[in-house]
Amino acid sequence: MSKTKLLTVVVPVYNMESYLSRCLDSLLQDKILGNLEIIAVNDGSTDGSLALLKEYEKRFPDVVRVIDKENGGHGSGVNVGLAEACGKYFRVVDSDDFVCRDAFSAFVERLEFEDSDLVITDYRRIYTQDDKSVLVSYSGLEDSRQYSFESLRLSDLNGEFFVMAGSTYKTEILRKSNLLLFEKTYYVDMQFNIQPIAYVKTLVYYKLDIYRYMLGRENQSVAYKSLVLHRDDHEKVIRWAVSAYSNLEKTATESVLSYLLLVMNFFLKTHYIVFSLLSKSSFNTYSRIKAFDNFLLLESHRLYEESNFNKLIFLQRKTNFFFSRVGGHFAFRLFSLLKRLKAKAAKRSADNS
Repeated sequence: MSKTKLLTVVVPVYNMESYLSRCLDSLLQDKILGNLEIIAVNDGSTDGSLALLKEYEKRFPDVVRVIDKENGGHGSGVNVGLAEACGKYFRVVDSDDFVCRDAFSAFVERLEFEDSDLVITDYRRIYTQDDKSVLVSYSGLEDSRQYSFESLRLSDLNGEFFVMAGSTYKTEILRKSNLLLFEKTYYVDMQFNIQPIAYVKTLVYYKLDIYRYMLGRENQSVAYKSLVLHRDDHEKVIRWAVSAYSNLEKTATESVLSYLLLVMNFFLKTHYIVFSLLSKSSFNTYSRIKAFDNFLLLESHRLYEESNFNKLIFLQRKTNFFFSRVGGHFAFRLFSLLKRLKAKAAKRSADNS
């Protein structure tokens, strides 16, 4: 399949037999098949994922292409897909997620007339424990309006930033940025969210609720237990991100740096939570977070100073990381209790007013 397509969707797959049909069926719609390329990268699955993928490849030979490879992690699957992509545009759909069929179909049809470097769409976080759905919308942006990145106002993003679930890049932009995600490493979506931004000149927002980001599986990388278990990976990627930002401080525009500051503040907050509050080994937690804090100060003074606006990070620094020294698990429970008490007090105050 070497014919140029409008959109390449890469689906990294590892032991997702139970979710694969839901994912692929949501993408494969008759009226958009001519514009679509789906590259399903089987990352060494040991269940029936590969056999199921082969069935889809046989049914849709002009659309679905299966690449079977040894296990290399989520980043490896995206890297292979990007190297093989024939689409003008490129996006990733994880095999345990799916898209809203109507919104995705409308998206592909609108994409035919698009030439922006980055296309942003809405997405939903769906929490499987209670089936709660939270829409993440960039409502401060105008539907279908093309923005230059330099004219983008951060206030219009309402605290959100552009994530893998809502981002469709021109393939040439990703390649020009030399995007290459770490292999056998969790949290590489950080790299996807950061690396290409300095190369984006124009972006457009489509008010389409497309992606369904499924949350709640215990072994997901974003689950707290998984964050603690894979904290070495989180540190590896966050150190990469800090260094990448530091390098951009020498070359990038202020618009790019200010936007990436928003992204980095979120990642840094998560990292300090993981190492300051969640790890059970207080000595290891203390030494690791102190070493990272020193690294951050030396690598980017701007990031360091900005992170002080986070109350947890500021308090930890002021107390020489007291909570890490006394035991992070205890501190996490204390912070959770204080947060609940504050919420109850606020509710009582609102009820009495």
